[in-house]
Amino acid sequence: MEKLTLKFKRIEVTRVDTRDNVLEMLFYYDENGAEKSYRKNHSIDDDVDTFVSRMMHEVKTKAYEGNAVMVDDDDFLSYHLNVLIEEKEPGVTKDKIANAIRRFKDKVRSFRSMKSSEGYMTHYHELIGLKANID
Repeated sequence: MEKLTLKFKRIEVTRVDTRDNVLEMLFYYDENGAEKSYRKNHSIDDDVDTFVSRMMHEVKTKAYEGNAVMVDDDDFLSYHLNVLIEEKEPGVTKDKIANAIRRFKDKVRSFRSMKSSEGYMTHYHELIGLKANID
């Protein structure tokens, strides 16, 4: 039985679509020491907690599919791969990711409520570079 450990590092906003209310984010994580990334779109109107749960499940599934090895023998545990998320306490990583996305959403909402065109493009480009550390 093999063990694969995932550790989320940071989130980065790569694109903001204010017309369709969509944030395109890049999630960086370590997969047994190798840095990987996962791109996911999030609608600002959707629930953050369900999005984070779904995203973490997709990352775990992607890691499992990329590392699972089928062995042709009678031992059913010989090809079992256990994918774990490394965190200090259970649920902390999920909460940190959800809080970071909520902050991103608040900044996009405040940007959308701007009534002045002064500094509009500067504020828009600030949204695209938003980052949050998870670890």
